Amino acid sequence: MDSGKTHWGESEIRGPVHLFRERLMLRLLCPMLSNGRILDAGCGSGSLAFDLSRMGYKVNMVEYSPEFVNSISARIKLNKENNWPQIQRASITDLPFADSSFDGIVCGEVLEHVLLEDGGDIAAVEQFARVLRPGGVIVSSVPLNPNLWDISDDWALHVKRYIREDFVNLFSERGFEVSSVRVWGFPLGRLYHRYVFKPWLYRVRNQTVDQREKRRDTRLGRSRLLIRGVANFFRFDELFSRFPWGRGLVVAARRVVKERV
Repeated sequence: MDSGKTHWGESEIRGPVHLFRERLMLRLLCPMLSNGRILDAGCGSGSLAFDLSRMGYKVNMVEYSPEFVNSISARIKLNKENNWPQIQRASITDLPFADSSFDGIVCGEVLEHVLLEDGGDIAAVEQFARVLRPGGVIVSSVPLNPNLWDISDDWALHVKRYIREDFVNLFSERGFEVSSVRVWGFPLGRLYHRYVFKPWLYRVRNQTVDQREKRRDTRLGRSRLLIRGVANFFRFDELFSRFPWGRGLVVAARRVVKERV
């Protein structure tokens, strides 16, 4: 049996909120960039990167967690598709790529983890501006509203939850033109978090990974059919995306093309 308490990073909880958020990011990205080379910055389990690869994009992934890097590398080796994404271990505050290497970047639920001693989110966004070509697209998501901080943020090792204006300025002050701002997670997302996810987290937080995975509620939460159904249900929340009441925020922006003097 595994030892130690359940904590974020051992495995990614790819539930309906995770799936809904990634679909929302794709709905923002694809109309702005129909093809090209994309960086998934802080790819986690690689779920979004593999979806992008299946859609025909050429994808590179960076991830700091060695557990995620190892699991993704093993998955890539098992597949013989030529267009499969590539993974390497790196920090998003020190990207191992040349200037203007990418046509697009996705960064889902990562910036809120970057410590100040590592440069913080400012250093990360400056790196995004460096490796993204002029006119290139970025779509990034973060948790919204510091007043919503709870056990899930501690468990996920978040550094912060964002204020909408601050997150927009993080990009607009560093060479990006923000084209879309979407708040997600109200009302259904907040109800799900309060009555489903947070109670589950309280129940498993002191359990080992092995104990957690054997639980009936955990196994139910792994049902693909259920996850897809609930994720589709969450699309109702997009009717309220202009309002600041949700749990998360997604921004789509372009790197500004500087005019020659």
